[in-house]
Amino acid sequence: MTCARRVVSPSERPARIFVTDARLDRMPLYAAAVKAQQSVSPTIWLAIGDAFADRRLKNLTDGDAQVSLLNRAGIDAIVLTPAWLGFGLPRLAEIVSKGRYYALSANLVDASGQTIGYPFMVRRSGTAVVAITGIVLDSANVLTHLAGIKYAAPGLAAGKAIALMRQRADLVGVMVEPRSTGPAWGADFAVDLNSSAGYAMTPSVDSSRINCYDVSADANRLTATTVDLVQLGPDTSVARLLDSFRAAAGSLAARPLPAARTPRTRARLTDELVRGLLAAKLADGFLCDSLFVADSSEPTSVGDLIDILRDPGRLALLPVSGVDLGRLPPELVLRPGLSRAKLSQGQTYRVATTVDYLQRHPDLAEPGFDLSARPLWTICLQILESGSVR
Repeated sequence: MTCARRVVSPSERPARIFVTDARLDRMPLYAAAVKAQQSVSPTIWLAIGDAFADRRLKNLTDGDAQVSLLNRAGIDAIVLTPAWLGFGLPRLAEIVSKGRYYALSANLVDASGQTIGYPFMVRRSGTAVVAITGIVLDSANVLTHLAGIKYAAPGLAAGKAIALMRQRADLVGVMVEPRSTGPAWGADFAVDLNSSAGYAMTPSVDSSRINCYDVSADANRLTATTVDLVQLGPDTSVARLLDSFRAAAGSLAARPLPAARTPRTRARLTDELVRGLLAAKLADGFLCDSLFVADSSEPTSVGDLIDILRDPGRLALLPVSGVDLGRLPPELVLRPGLSRAKLSQGQTYRVATTVDYLQRHPDLAEPGFDLSARPLWTICLQILESGSVR
């Protein structure tokens, strides 16, 4: 009697789940480790943390660098946090659509109740199916007051997503941002959440290793392991892409600003830019205590300008009635021809400010606000280069 042995292809084997941080400089190494495993078994790569932490690269590429790197590296899912909303809804829609990964967010929804990003991800692991959702716990972020956005209670949103995933998957999990301690809402495992319920997964605190979790064939068990990065070289395609974005961003950052006729103090530069913003009819007023960080010096390049702006991203545009406009703090600057004494109580005015200012004065954002189509630093650059405001 002969015995036939069935050869099991890698795609039919249970998956290994990789959990890493989202640091861009680590992506080439992480990608090398994940791609090495793919010849053995399927992989699921979950990235935790702020992919847009490199503020200069984020602003100089308007998020394109991060999206392209996450795509090239091959991550499967990341949580869409309120920080992503800072691009504004039109740009955010582009960023999400360009991603070949799942930007998960079960409790950030639009005005119609549809999730911003994806409510959950489903992946096959051998003969079983794994599903994962993402929950945001950062309810204090003022960007959750953005017009057209609703922040749903995490428990309700997680419960709804998990119930839907149970209909499709054998094993369900929840990724949480930021890292927290609390309930797993009935999930089988939680990523970056310390909970007495479910199985906890976290990124490694050892920079030379990656934490991994092997799914059993019946999807009833997870086994923790690690992968050593010391013997791995970085994935060359990811490293080259990162280098190319940094080189392009560095070239733009080095672009010199036009020299001023007289040295610009922070106060003088703020005044020049605010008057330029109002002259461009971007808004009827500008509300901000300072555009620049306290220890900043006069910028001489684009990179300097981005670095010293307290918030180089998109401006917040507030609809304010004439009655409420007169009650705003004294740092409010009105456009030429408009004064507090001439305000029409029944008219709605547009007041521009920075998201940073709203984070420190969240009561001003509660009725909702929009974001400018362009980042503040590009508007400032245009004003300085045009020289139309002296």
